[in-house]
Parts: sequence; C-alpha cells; structure tokens
Amino acid sequence: MHYSKIKVLFSLALVGLMCAFTACTANNSDAASAEQSSSTIETDAPKETATEPVAASDPVATGFTNLTRDGYSILGCGGEQGYYETFYTADVGGNIFYIDYATQQEVYLCAAPNCTHDHEGCTSWLDTEKGGYFPLVSGEKLLLVHIAHGFESGESAIPHIDVAGLDGSDRRTLVEFEANERLKMVFAANGDQLVCALNVVNPDDIEDTNATLKLVLIDLNTGERTDFYERAVQIGGTEPVFMGVTDNGYCVLREQYTAKSEADFPGQEWADIADEIARSTTYTCTMIPVGGSQPAGTFSYSGKLYDLVCDDGLYYFDCDSRKVTRISVPDGTATELATLPDEGAVSAYLDGKMGDWFLLSQRYYENREDVSYPVANDCCYAVNVKTGELRPLEIRQEVSADRRMATMLGKTSNDVLLITDSEVPENNYHYGFVYSLISQEDYLNSNADALKPIQFAF
Repeated sequence: MHYSKIKVLFSLALVGLMCAFTACTANNSDAASAEQSSSTIETDAPKETATEPVAASDPVATGFTNLTRDGYSILGCGGEQGYYETFYTADVGGNIFYIDYATQQEVYLCAAPNCTHDHEGCTSWLDTEKGGYFPLVSGEKLLLVHIAHGFESGESAIPHIDVAGLDGSDRRTLVEFEANERLKMVFAANGDQLVCALNVVNPDDIEDTNATLKLVLIDLNTGERTDFYERAVQIGGTEPVFMGVTDNGYCVLREQYTAKSEADFPGQEWADIADEIARSTTYTCTMIPVGGSQPAGTFSYSGKLYDLVCDDGLYYFDCDSRKVTRISVPDGTATELATLPDEGAVSAYLDGKMGDWFLLSQRYYENREDVSYPVANDCCYAVNVKTGELRPLEIRQEVSADRRMATMLGKTSNDVLLITDSEVPENNYHYGFVYSLISQEDYLNSNADALKPIQFAF
C-alpha cells in the first residue's frame, strides 16, 4: 500500500527541502534581564523602531503556543506523549498515524483489534469526501483542520475544524467556516482556545483580489467563534502575513516593503543583485491583542533577514551582521542575544525555541569535485536566550551530499523529535525522511549516539 501526503500541502513552500513543523514551545519567562534592554544595542544605524502602544484592550486570553508557521509544509503536530500525521491512499482514503514517544513506533490511531482502518467508526480513518486534513494538538485535544482553496466541491468545499480526544475518539466537527473564507496556515492555541487568520473573498468572482483579513478566536470546548480584528487587504499585493501569537496574547501581522528592484540595476544578473535588493527590505509588524479590535502598536526592522514569532517575541537573524535579535511584544524592545561566527553564509533557517534555547542555522555552499552541484552546509547553533551562550549543534541531517539542520518536528518537556536524514528510499511515503527522538540535553551536547530512530508503520 502506497501512502502519500495530502495534496493541499504541496502548494506550500518547501524551502531548501526543509519541510518543517514548529511544534509546541514550552512556556518560558522573559529572557531579557534588566541589563539587556534596547539601550544596550549599539549599531551603526539602528534598524528597529517601535511606536508607542496606543490605547487598546488587554488580551482576553494568554498562554498561546504557535503550532504551525508561515511558508512551510505541515508534516504533523506533536503533544507531550506523541506525534500525529495524516496520510492518504486511493483505495482506503485517509488515516491518522501516531508516533508513540515511549516506544518510538508509528501506529494507526486506532486501538480496535483486527481493524482494517478503512471505514466509519475507525478512529484512524478519514473520509476524503469531506476533504483532506492535517492534525494539530493542544492540551488534551486533537484538532483536524480542513482548508479549502476554492476549487473543491461538495462537503470538501467547506473549511472546517474537527476535534477529538488524543486517542481519536469522540470526533466531531467543532466549527465550520463559509465557503468563501480562506484559512491561513498559521494556528496558535492554549489548550482551550485557538487563534487563526482567514481571508474573506468575493464568492461571486474568483478573480477579485479584494478581500477582508480577519483574526479569529475559537473556543475549543464549544466551537464558539469570535472575529475580533479585520482589515481590507489586496490578495497578491502587500498582504500582511499572520506570523503567530506570543505567549502573552499578542497576534503579530507582518508587512514588508522593498525599496529597490531589478529596475535599479539595469543590465545586471539577478544573482549579483539579489542580496542588495533584500537589504533594502523593511518589515513592519502590527501587534493586536487577542480579542481586541485595535492594534497595540507597531515595530519595524530592516535588512537581509529571517524572522520567526515565538512565545516571548519575534526573533530575527541578520545575514550581514550575523546577529540574533529578539523584539519583545508589545513594548517593541529589541535585544541582541548573540553574534554567530562568520561562516561565509548566504542564507539562514530559524528552527524555533527549545526551552531557553533558540535554534537556528546559517548556510554556505562549497564546490566539490565528486558532486555535480554546489553542496549546502548548514552551521547549526543553539543560543541561550537568558545568558547569550552560543552552542554549536553537530547533529545534522544528510540530504545526498548536503548537510542540513536536523529540523524539529515535535518536543516534550524533555525530548525532541527531529528529522535526522532525508532522501532515504525505503521511507518514500515519509518524503524519504528519517525521524529520531533524542533528549534535549543530548541534542544540545551533540550526542548522536543517543538518537532513537522512529520505526514507521510502512
């Protein structure tokens, strides 16, 4: 039986084959000490600016964890005991699979003996007539999200979220959206509530690029939906990106403006001007309290950057200065946490938080006589957000000749689930990935002998 991932996920960007899911991040206290304030940041030209917070309501809920991230495919979602994924076949339909961290085994999410996992009543089975799903986990709840894109028909044309117990039992539809509402791919939850973003499009004209962006709060116990913030947007234009929600309950919408373009460099190749164009980009983030209809303020930063919203603020890495910076929310204070070594890198990847550590990599390329393409090498690091300690991470994944960051999939209070290898033919239905479980301490100490490979169901 050959399984394949849900087709809708293929439309998302796979950046350098690093299909990543940023799993639940443990709550952490603010990493900035009294000495680590914006006044300690000394640069030739400060890149961060922040508006004074305006009168706005406080968040109605806090304790959020970002379950997904913008621009990356969602492979699955992990809780404290295990990790969930969905797969599909032409003859069976869909199934939910579960990786048990205790046994390092992947199984159908079904405890019924001799079940064929292809019918109503099986807690693993998914009816493809209702569309494809991806799983999210928050607290004791398993959520199954179906996103419609406008070309579906029948029941699959209706975006909706189902809820079930962690064992797949008692599954029911929690909330349905309108057929002209397009869910974004970023979701944040706190066990009892879910925050997401959507565009309301013209139901009578699919070519109309005018839409209304809404931030939505959903009660995970009752399914009650509250639309608390909205603004007009232009799809395909400078549409803001929903980056996620901080632990203290602030949604972050990011917009970007690039001052330079190819027209400013007549006769030059794109490869020679791409970095300069990227350096002219300014990012402006708007902070909206969960449940509030008005922004609490904005902050901006600029350069050739990579950014990610975590529990304690927005992190970004500047490829030119190699500095890792966190901007706290909602006060907009920027704190430089560390400067990475000069590896001659041309790009970066931010993997996320693991306790008090922020994980990221910077990439450089090298030409080798035995390889027909430039080989990618990721230099991986963990930055302690409280002390500024910088620790190299030597456990990486092999992708042909490339050495790439061992991407985090899920984590518990003690362990982390990683992608530790790629392009492995026998794991074809898992995109060729190898998953491994390791304690956070062993990962930080680069103890590869402690890796526990996951045994897949197929």
